[in-house]
Amino acid sequence: MVVVEEVTKLSERRTQTSSEAFPDDALASIRSAVEAVPASVFDGSTKHTEVGGFDTAIADGLSQYEYEGDAAGGYNPNCKLWSHQGFNYSVDLYDADARIAIEVEKSERKNVSDDLLKFQKGHRTQKDRRPKIEFGSLVVPVNYLGRHNLYQHSLTKLDFMKGVLFIDDVAVIGYRDPRPD
Repeated sequence: MVVVEEVTKLSERRTQTSSEAFPDDALASIRSAVEAVPASVFDGSTKHTEVGGFDTAIADGLSQYEYEGDAAGGYNPNCKLWSHQGFNYSVDLYDADARIAIEVEKSERKNVSDDLLKFQKGHRTQKDRRPKIEFGSLVVPVNYLGRHNLYQHSLTKLDFMKGVLFIDDVAVIGYRDPRPD
């Protein structure tokens, strides 16, 4: 099973008190789905290759979420939150009722900023007079190539951007990538 080592919420790191905190039950469900992924999902892959099965395994544990990669091998249009505005961006997992978006990263530091911007854009995009994204979750490794801590990098980016992030809350879940360094 994949080990979750750290969980931090934006609401714990900022002084703004008008926003709601990430719902504890939803955060516990996401954490459980990550922890339920068998380490064998990473078998046969190297640190420089995409582990698509990781996202799929997390999606399997979160049945109420739409998953970007659909069973037919295409992309789920329900995760393309801005297609009506002409943008082809999507989130990895999305719960439209709870207004929660999840982005799963396995290696790329540069993607964290993009993910946070997606959360912000989703908060600024309305559906039924509510933001499409009220809560975002980043699922990132605490280890990558033995020297990069994407979890810590995510917290640094979150701290840097927190003054301009108007989303209710963002939870960062740090997991240990089981592949050898």
